[in-house]
Amino acid sequence: MNEWGLYVHIPFCQARCTYCDFNTVTGMSTDDHRRYRDALIREWENEQPISGPLVSIFFGGGTPSLVDASHLTAVIDAVDQRLGGISDTVEITVETNPGTVTSAKLRQWRQAGVNRLSIGAQALQNHHLLALNRIHDVTAIHSTVAMARAEGFANISLDAIYGLPGQTMEEWQETVAGLLALNPVHLSLYALMVEAGTPLKNQLDRGEKRLPDGDLTADMADWAEVRLEQAGLNPYEISNFARPGMESRHNQLYWQLAPYLALGAGAHAYRPGLRWWNVRGVRRYMEFVESGQDPKDGEERLSPEEEMREYLWLGLRQRRGVSPETFLERFDRTPHEAFGSVLERLLQQGLVESDPTRIQLTRRGRDLASLVARELVDAPVAYGA
Repeated sequence: MNEWGLYVHIPFCQARCTYCDFNTVTGMSTDDHRRYRDALIREWENEQPISGPLVSIFFGGGTPSLVDASHLTAVIDAVDQRLGGISDTVEITVETNPGTVTSAKLRQWRQAGVNRLSIGAQALQNHHLLALNRIHDVTAIHSTVAMARAEGFANISLDAIYGLPGQTMEEWQETVAGLLALNPVHLSLYALMVEAGTPLKNQLDRGEKRLPDGDLTADMADWAEVRLEQAGLNPYEISNFARPGMESRHNQLYWQLAPYLALGAGAHAYRPGLRWWNVRGVRRYMEFVESGQDPKDGEERLSPEEEMREYLWLGLRQRRGVSPETFLERFDRTPHEAFGSVLERLLQQGLVESDPTRIQLTRRGRDLASLVARELVDAPVAYGA
């Protein structure tokens, strides 16, 4: 039976970060929060659970930690009731912004079964946090981690961004060292992505800010990888590092192209052969659900060729790479049979390496992952007899 996950989107934020292009809203009331919670539960009650064991519930955003703890616990209770119980082994994660939690809120989460926090630190210099329009300072990062540990949370992940405007290697090294000093079991280190329509993109276009050059950004990634491995945090995906056994189940489901359901405004879900998504507008989403309508806004049917391509790319992002045997079991062809010419080209370019049990990115391939992705997107796929 398929393992599967549940993603719950909480779109509310106190302020919008300059780089953010996620489906988020600011300025909504506590009444809106309650109404949205009720819509999430109603959508869940109308959803058809996937056959197989649930292994992950992930509250993402937005800022899930902004809303009252009772809203998240009510959703967890609804899932528990519908499935006839949630196993103690299910990973339940809440994305958390420093400065948006109290000891009481953390305690309520723990009592409801939340067992993992993903805390968005992003940087350990106040001037960078201010420039990104983050609502917290460095002190709040430390106090949030300390509070979480005091309330019994051991599975704590921290996020940080490199390649920020004006960021130096010394600042990045200071951030990584400071995060390691907090002793997380998981770190996510993301290269800054500049998205159209964001305040950051507009600032760059006006010449108000400048990004570090590509070589410096690559050096930041390389330095961090070495430092984290020295500290016992092993890379298991291009941007993610964990102590043994503490890899994110939510992330692994996504990278293994496993099924997951999704609740909330703009949330995306996947079953084999089908991806679908809800309406983005928060009020529109609530109105759809309240009136008994399906909030689904669209769907994409995936051909076997598209699924093979996506599975290969998501697998290559993982440090363990792609198992030809597992690929064959899923698609009736090996990766080399399906993508022979493009894999041969990537091998010759030194971007991937291969043996009978594994195909994986090289160090150079990880640095040039976007190039590898483009090669695979454009690759013809041999499928069938």
